[in-house]
Amino acid sequence: MDERKKEELLVRMDERVKTIYNRMDKFETLFTNHLAHHEMWENDIRNQLHRWLALVVAAAGGAGAMGMM
Repeated sequence: MDERKKEELLVRMDERVKTIYNRMDKFETLFTNHLAHHEMWENDIRNQLHRWLALVVAAAGGAGAMGMM
């Protein structure tokens, strides 16, 4: 293999490595955003559950108070 072909091969290999590295970096960002989305979703569900439970407890307490009259 002559020097010119070796240099071309090295350049192509370098470009492939750069492409793979950039794709991995983009995937890492995508995955991090995905995890953040799940965390927000879990927090929203937790907050809604707390509100519904508070409403149920308040209603049950009100019904209990009405029953004691």
